[in-house]
Amino acid sequence: MKRLASSIILCSLLLFCACESAIENGDGSNEKILLVNLDISVALSDVSDALTRTAKYADAANENEKMHMLRIVIVRPDQTVEANRLIDLRAAVSLKHEMERFKVFGNEKKCIYLFVNESTTVTDKNNLPRKLVGFDLGKIEVGGYFPKDDIEELKINLEDDMEQIEGPLPMSERHEYFVNEEPEQSCSLFVTRAAVKFTFHIINNSSKSITFDGLTIEKMAHKEWYIPRAIYGKRDETTGQQEITEYEVPADVGYYVYSTNTSVPNGVTVDASKETVLTPIYLLEGKYTDDMDSRNYSMNISLDNITRKHYFPELQTLPRNTHVVVHITYDEDAKVTCEADVIPYSEVILEPEFGL
Repeated sequence: MKRLASSIILCSLLLFCACESAIENGDGSNEKILLVNLDISVALSDVSDALTRTAKYADAANENEKMHMLRIVIVRPDQTVEANRLIDLRAAVSLKHEMERFKVFGNEKKCIYLFVNESTTVTDKNNLPRKLVGFDLGKIEVGGYFPKDDIEELKINLEDDMEQIEGPLPMSERHEYFVNEEPEQSCSLFVTRAAVKFTFHIINNSSKSITFDGLTIEKMAHKEWYIPRAIYGKRDETTGQQEITEYEVPADVGYYVYSTNTSVPNGVTVDASKETVLTPIYLLEGKYTDDMDSRNYSMNISLDNITRKHYFPELQTLPRNTHVVVHITYDEDAKVTCEADVIPYSEVILEPEFGL
């Protein structure tokens, strides 16, 4: 039985205290404040190069699966914002990696929020662009109070049955890290893709051409938390996979039937003895439960104007960052079989050499 797992995109944070750490009086009192430098390093080598380290999902299928923009927000225990910086990873593609330095207070636990590709939009039913996340993260003021409740209640919304994530995939995570008084410290943090990827392979084993007319996927989620509410298992150092052992979805998630029918109005022709791979579909994580039906997720696929229903037996749950690969086989007698493999996205390692 295949294990449902989720892997991660890693970025490295290097916390560096200079040989002579800055010690200042905070308000003229005798109390001393330790200030340190927080160097954030993000590798800017092409993501597809890093992905070749694994076998299952060797390359990013397109530019949308890569990190384009990274925002780092650092928050003190009293909810004061220490930093809010947006880094354009596309602007320095000629560099191996880049260091981002922050002056932060030492000897306390930080909350570090990572947001990737925050400006992604979808096209709504009126053919107008709409942001996936309805919050301007750039307005979080350094030195101001961090709007924790607002941020952690943010949701990604897909409103109708034909919307999917169309641009660069949103990714996010929240981490806690204690900055102590050691001269040098480092930690590795990660962000998680806020999407489930479906890839469909149509295999025509017959002696005639067939037409794929469209498909629907049942019990997809309209909403998910922007920042994952998940518990991760231990990372497998060999495979790079990290299983999501528990996760939450919004109470008002609203399940629906996703349809591709209007996106292929003239159908897709699959020649005899050929295989066609459809453009990937990016939807939201879900957690549909039905006591009357243990085969929770299913699809309807239309080939040569005949619609057939198939269940995904491996999809008992559907956390973000999961890649569902579906092989649909059409045989000579017009019999259609369907097999789904549930695999995590391959890990993208972003750990440059610091030269220390």
